[in-house]
Amino acid sequence: MKRLAFVLLAPAAAAPLAFLGPDRARTHAGPAGDLPLGDLVVHEWGTFTSMQGSDGVTLDGLQHEEEGLPDFVYSRTKVRECPLRDRGYKGLEVDVTNVTEKMETPVTYFYSDRPGRVHVRVGFEHGLLSQWYPVSDLLGPPERRPEDGPLDMSKVDRSFLDWKIDVLPKGEGLSDVPAVAEHDPWRFARIPDSNCVRTAERESPRLGPVETEKFLFYRGLGRFTLPLRAVTAPGGRITLFNDGEDAVRHVVVVHVRDGHAMLDTAQEVGARSSVDLECPVSMDGPKLEEVLPKLERVLQDALVEEGLYAKEAEAMTKTWERSYFRAEGLRILYVVPERVTNALLPIAIDPTPKAIRRVLVGRLECITPEVEAEVAAALAARRSSDESARQAAEERLARLGRFLEPHLRRVIAATKDGETREAAEELLKSVGR
Repeated sequence: MKRLAFVLLAPAAAAPLAFLGPDRARTHAGPAGDLPLGDLVVHEWGTFTSMQGSDGVTLDGLQHEEEGLPDFVYSRTKVRECPLRDRGYKGLEVDVTNVTEKMETPVTYFYSDRPGRVHVRVGFEHGLLSQWYPVSDLLGPPERRPEDGPLDMSKVDRSFLDWKIDVLPKGEGLSDVPAVAEHDPWRFARIPDSNCVRTAERESPRLGPVETEKFLFYRGLGRFTLPLRAVTAPGGRITLFNDGEDAVRHVVVVHVRDGHAMLDTAQEVGARSSVDLECPVSMDGPKLEEVLPKLERVLQDALVEEGLYAKEAEAMTKTWERSYFRAEGLRILYVVPERVTNALLPIAIDPTPKAIRRVLVGRLECITPEVEAEVAAALAARRSSDESARQAAEERLARLGRFLEPHLRRVIAATKDGETREAAEELLKSVGR
C-alpha cells in the first residue's frame, strides 16, 4: 500500500505561481531573502504514453501501470484490489474512466554552483498528477474518496503540485537519498551529476518530512490527444500524420515480436504533413538483442541533440529499456514539441533559472491489423469447449499486459461479430476499472 502524502490540500481554484503563457516554459522572479543560486540550470525528461488502433484513433484505458515504484513514492491513492493485482499492476483507489494518456516518470534535475532555496510548481492541463516524490507542499484539486464514484478524466481540467526545496551544494546529500533495490529502475534516474534537492523543513512535522533526492519526480493520467497519429496496414506499414502546428522530430519506429525486432526512423514529420514508414518484423530477421544497441544509441543521440546531457539520456533509455525496446508490439517514439510540453505541463520555477530544457518523449503504441485479428480470435476462443484452445487464448491475451483494456476497446469498436463483441465487453468489466 502507498503511504498517504503529508500535504496541505489546496482547492482546484487556488491561485498558483504565475504561469505566463502556453508558448514557453514558465518561470517567476525569485522572492527576496532567498539564497542566490548562481547559474541554475534545470533539465527534465519524461514520457507521454498513448495507444491507437490501426485506424489511428486514440483509445481509452491507459490507467494501468507497468513499472512499479518504490514504496516511499507518494500517491493520491492507495492500491486497491482489482483483477490486475495478480499480474503485478496497481490501480487507483477509485475507478477511472476516459484515460487516453499516461504521463510517466518525468524527472526534473537541478544544476547549480551554489546552494539555495527554490520554489517549484508544475501543472498538468487536462490531467491529474497522481504520484510524486519528494513530499509536496501543496496539491490540487483535493483528494477524491471511493464513495464519490468513478473519476471521469474528461471532467478534470487541471491539477498541480507545489514544492519548496533546497538545492544542496554539489556532492552533498547523497547519503540521505532513500535506498532502492540494485536493479530498480529508480536507480537509473540517479545517474546524472545533478545537485541533490531536499524538501524545506516544515514548521510542524505533520506538514511533511524532510526528504532528499537527486530530482523531483511526478506521474499522472490525462485526457488529451498529442499531435502524432499513426494509421497502420499489414506488413508493418505505417502512415504518420502530424496534426499539430509544430514539426515532430526524431521519430523512431520499433517493432518487436517473438524475440525479433525491426527499426525505422524519420528525422522529422513536418507540421500538418505525413510520412510513410515500413517496419515489418520477421522470424528470419534480426534478433532483438542484435538490434538493441542501435535502438539505444539512436534514441540517446536524439535526446542529446534535443538538449539533454549525455548522462540524462542514458538514464532515460535505461529506465525505459524494457518498455521502449523489449516489450512486444509496434511503437513509435518521438520528441514531443517543447511548446506542446509547456502547454500541457506548465512549470514555474522561482528564482528564475539561467536555462531550462524539457524533453518529453511521446510513446505511441500501435495496434496493427494483424494483432487486432489475433485478439478478436483469442476472445472467441475463450468460449471454446477445447481446453487447449482456451488456454492458448488466455496466454495470448495475457501478453497484452497493461494494454489489455485498450485492445478490448478496439475490438468492441471494430468487430462486426456480436459474440466477439460480447466476449470483449465481458472481459472489459473485470479490467477496465
